[in-house]
Amino acid sequence: MAIVAAIKGRTQSKTATGKVITYVIQQKKTLFHYEETGQKYRLISGQNCVAETAFKEFMATKIQYGKDNGVFYKQFVQSFKPGEAASPKEIHQMGLELAEYFKGFEVVIATHIDEDHWHNHLIVNSVNAETGLKIQF
Repeated sequence: MAIVAAIKGRTQSKTATGKVITYVIQQKKTLFHYEETGQKYRLISGQNCVAETAFKEFMATKIQYGKDNGVFYKQFVQSFKPGEAASPKEIHQMGLELAEYFKGFEVVIATHIDEDHWHNHLIVNSVNAETGLKIQF
């Protein structure tokens, strides 16, 4: 059974937003080697954004709606006990499904598999890209 925890951002700023996105999408934490095909790829995705350019997209949305202050993002971690999930791909899929809860929001989903405790990070823009409303939690 997965556990989902909201991580309280100690610092909410433009700089902190960029740093948290950069941290969660690091190649050394997200690189998956699919042995059946020999392919390697990063377990990162974006909902309503592209993971690699999410910071710029988050900021553009905030500026568009005049909400580039206060809370900049929300961070969630979805974690699993070692051996609980079948594969990193399955865990990433679960992260994508969790992100659907944040309808209209830009969300970065990154699956960290560099340690025994595989987990997803979800970074959610605090401003809804469709409505301009801020997330309420």
